[in-house]
Amino acid sequence: MRGIYEQLQVAGDRTYELSGLPFRSSWFGIYYLLSKSERALSVSEITEAISYTRITVKNVVRELKSEGLVEIHKNPSDSRSKLISLTSKGRDHLPQLEELWNVFDQQLEELFQQKDFLNSLKRVNERLQGESFDKKVLREYFNFSIRPARNEEFSQIGALMVEVYSALKGFPKPAEQPAYYDLLRNVGKLTENETIELLIAVSEQGKIGGAVVFFKDMKDYGSGGTATGELHSSGFRLLAVDPNLRGLGIGKMLTAECIQKARDNQSRQVIIHTTKAMKTAWNMYENMGFKRSGDLDFMQGKLPVFGFRLLLQ
Repeated sequence: MRGIYEQLQVAGDRTYELSGLPFRSSWFGIYYLLSKSERALSVSEITEAISYTRITVKNVVRELKSEGLVEIHKNPSDSRSKLISLTSKGRDHLPQLEELWNVFDQQLEELFQQKDFLNSLKRVNERLQGESFDKKVLREYFNFSIRPARNEEFSQIGALMVEVYSALKGFPKPAEQPAYYDLLRNVGKLTENETIELLIAVSEQGKIGGAVVFFKDMKDYGSGGTATGELHSSGFRLLAVDPNLRGLGIGKMLTAECIQKARDNQSRQVIIHTTKAMKTAWNMYENMGFKRSGDLDFMQGKLPVFGFRLLLQ
């Protein structure tokens, strides 16, 4: 039980961090109690309500106060104690926290739905060893969808692409291939061609989780090698996912959207390229049915680039 508790607490902290909330799992009990109270509460009242030790309550209150989420007042009826309440900042965070807690509740209910308690704990532990709990919560909470990028989002997407590609181990850095990074930084300009789309994965909260460029016609693809000569074909390039949001299926969603657009375009195939520095993407493409096509390979400076095809017809 202790191991499960620690895994869930770590997963909770990661979820709060990636959601952009200055919150920790260990604060929940006290913060939640204060949020439901119509008046300030003393340390004794908090310990009685949630069975925390006084030292635990004092430590958590100290941490919450340092984040500006609670404030401490004098107790007019007892000079030996203090009263604690949420600040306006603390209450401002409440709607977003409650939205996230609802998702936590759904995932925990699914996780602990077994009737046999001891066997249930074993199964819970096994499931936690698989896909992390925070990934499940974040996927449900963010609920990413795919749409074309807007002009005002272009600079943010370009910055994300530069961040992702420059961090790849074994991939050329900006100083080595400045023209390529200029392309990434100004990726929105590609949409001046009406056959090219910049697609993004965006959350219900407006967070951009990733992006990709879809080419309706390979003549506009802009790569080296022979790919631009492929007829009746579509392709996509420059797939990038926010490093903090990897593992949520964003790359797969963007890829699936490009495949569907190619089908809608009645293309015979989808063509892509990747490198050995992008092993995660490489594996994903193969799992989605793409096959290696050595005739599409080329060199980008000193970097080998490998071609793939997905036949649609």
